[in-house]
Amino acid sequence: MPKSHPPYPPEYRRRMVELVRAGRGPEDLAREFEPSAQAIRNWVQQADLDEGRRQDGLTTDERGELNKLRRENRTLRLEREILKNFRARSHLLLNEKLPHGILLAAREGWPLAYWCLGARKKTWSGGGCGLDSGDAVWRSRLGK
Repeated sequence: MPKSHPPYPPEYRRRMVELVRAGRGPEDLAREFEPSAQAIRNWVQQADLDEGRRQDGLTTDERGELNKLRRENRTLRLEREILKNFRARSHLLLNEKLPHGILLAAREGWPLAYWCLGARKKTWSGGGCGLDSGDAVWRSRLGK
């Protein structure tokens, strides 16, 4: 796994781009300064895209919007899954045939959405419930 490095400040990146455009090679700058030659080439390419000199990629604003939309899409998919599972189990709520585990979960302050995501009873001892690994994942996603 590659080691991660904190991002370089925007001013530092701009200065490297200016030096490349002034005639210095990315390899020379990489030997003199810390970033790799490929990182410097990437900065120059992104600066060209942002300034309209190139048209073969996304600008910084477009990339930010794309990331925002992907994040929103992930959230909507999770919400849709919760609602789908709720609809599949809502007949139990309407008929008041709640399993013992739901009553315990409600008493412990667990959200109803946790049950809708598929919490499964593994063991019941001492008024608490044992969770399998899938339940722990959903519980962590819901902040419990």
